[in-house]
Amino acid sequence: MGPLKIKIKKPVMKSLIRLYLSFGVIMIFFIIVFNTKIFYWNVNVPFTSFIAFVSGLVINIFGGSSHVTGTHLSTAHFSINVVDGCNGLYAAAILISGVIAYQSSIAHKLLGVLIGFSAIFVLNLVRVISLLYLGQYYPDIFHEAHIFIWQPIIILWAIFIWYIWWSIIEGEKNK
Repeated sequence: MGPLKIKIKKPVMKSLIRLYLSFGVIMIFFIIVFNTKIFYWNVNVPFTSFIAFVSGLVINIFGGSSHVTGTHLSTAHFSINVVDGCNGLYAAAILISGVIAYQSSIAHKLLGVLIGFSAIFVLNLVRVISLLYLGQYYPDIFHEAHIFIWQPIIILWAIFIWYIWWSIIEGEKNK
């Protein structure tokens, strides 16, 4: 028995190549923009401070006690600094790149970006708050949970949201 041969039609292959190349180019664009001082100081830092602020607000609304100063979020027993890379912007860049790269209408793209960004924002709040409490009660596993659990979850969440968006778009195309 020989190797398994999968035959992909040329139009499908062209679409896949276009999708992958577009995704790569858009991601390179995001990486370049994210590494500029203008973006860092005018978007990244204020957005990261907003993540810390909303996380503190959620903690306080649900009966906890937290204090926020810029990107620093603290309770009486533990504090974290929400830094570049922990604010969900890279995961959002992956999602947005996928949405923009896929052939669909502007309305579908806008919906995908808005809903997807919101979903990443909410999960990132859960991430920040859970890491704060994890660091407070289980400091020995804080680093591992931060790096090996939450980072992949956020990235996989962005891919999952893109997949859901793609499934809806394809479902509408096939009606």
